[in-house]
Amino acid sequence: MFDDIVARYHNMLDYLGLDTFAYTVTVPDAGVLSVEDAVRRLHFDQPPNEPHRRGALHLYQVGSGVVTLDWVNLGDREQMIQRLAGDGFRHWYVSFDINGSTSMYVRYGIAEGYLDHPEPASLPSTPWTDLLGPLIPFTKILAGGYDSEGAEASVDITAACLAVVELESGVRLDEDLMHSAHSALPIPIQAMAPAGT
Repeated sequence: MFDDIVARYHNMLDYLGLDTFAYTVTVPDAGVLSVEDAVRRLHFDQPPNEPHRRGALHLYQVGSGVVTLDWVNLGDREQMIQRLAGDGFRHWYVSFDINGSTSMYVRYGIAEGYLDHPEPASLPSTPWTDLLGPLIPFTKILAGGYDSEGAEASVDITAACLAVVELESGVRLDEDLMHSAHSALPIPIQAMAPAGT
């Protein structure tokens, strides 16, 4: 089953041909996290109704939780989007960039886990398995995304991360979701400014 989900995400990413991408799912342990609640947690007053604006952060209501899609994937926005995580929530973040790097962050209440591919960016001498936290049950599956001394990676790591999010959250990322009704937040000005300005 997992292989089928990974294959579907691999085909979807190949079809979309994206250079950068960031995706989050945030689900409350109880009740509903609305888009309006998510906007407040992100420290915005109200989302404008500009879903096709370039650079906007797109927010979707999916069941009791909120999905965000970010086609820009600038560094400061990862910190901003992590405001959705916290006590009483399960939160997943997956991104990849034009250099072929994939990142995954999960937070289940206070428990955190990280995956950076091809290696932990902030701790390059740390084995990637040491940072998984709540993702430990998926170690064997995710290991297929890493080259070993004797073999190339056997799975697309980004597709594998998206599959883990689907299995854990019950939320499927697909074209139906991407084209569904949603709200959008403007990109923060400081995130658009070149470094040093």
